Amino acid sequence: MSSDPVSPIDELLESLRAALAARRRDGAARIDRVEAALGSYRRAVEQQIATEFAAEHRLKAPPAAGSSLTRAAEELRDAVLALPDVALLLTRADSVLDVSEVEATGPMTLKAPPASKARGVPPASSESATLVPSWPRLRTALISQRLVVIGALSRDRSESAPEGFGEHIEWIDTERDGVHALGNLPQRIRQGRVAGVIILDRAVKHKHSEPALAAARDAKVPTAFAGQGGRASLERALTQLEGMLAER
Repeated sequence: MSSDPVSPIDELLESLRAALAARRRDGAARIDRVEAALGSYRRAVEQQIATEFAAEHRLKAPPAAGSSLTRAAEELRDAVLALPDVALLLTRADSVLDVSEVEATGPMTLKAPPASKARGVPPASSESATLVPSWPRLRTALISQRLVVIGALSRDRSESAPEGFGEHIEWIDTERDGVHALGNLPQRIRQGRVAGVIILDRAVKHKHSEPALAAARDAKVPTAFAGQGGRASLERALTQLEGMLAER
């Protein structure tokens, strides 16, 4: 006695279930990574709070556990940036300014490549120029405050800073001078004299940047990370600071 043939509809439904399950697994894996990184970051923040509190009150410091705060922040950043939708948003943010912001602050700056890097190439037209975000809130804050970048730079600072920001940036090389390079920076941050802090997290040690980060957390001063301090990394950090200022 032969069995009934499998229904074509059942076969189609099964293939659909398999395809949906595969997509769900891919999405779940990315979400699981973010949740795990967020949990690690939460533990690192709590560890830092407990350690600082113990030091302030001369209590026995809790044993270190898990990743450092900087490392946990890096892992969380990488996990979030790995989300396709976030990557798409950042791509759009790098190339297009919101229409309402354009109306309020004027058009974005059109910037052509430096002549020294374009030998033998005709000057760029407006169509080929690079669109650079204007960061209006941050520029306004820098009228009376400073932007501090902490970490060793492996390149000329003038090439790293976007146009119009170089004179407002205070570069602190803790790799060369250690924590002494910070001077009274934590105090200035708490006094409201610093608009934002950028950490070159791949060019500075955690113990050197932590005093400034702790002061920034206390004073609610925007903080961003910029890898080794390349131009693109600094521009992304400035965009993050601009977003934080907008949320105030």
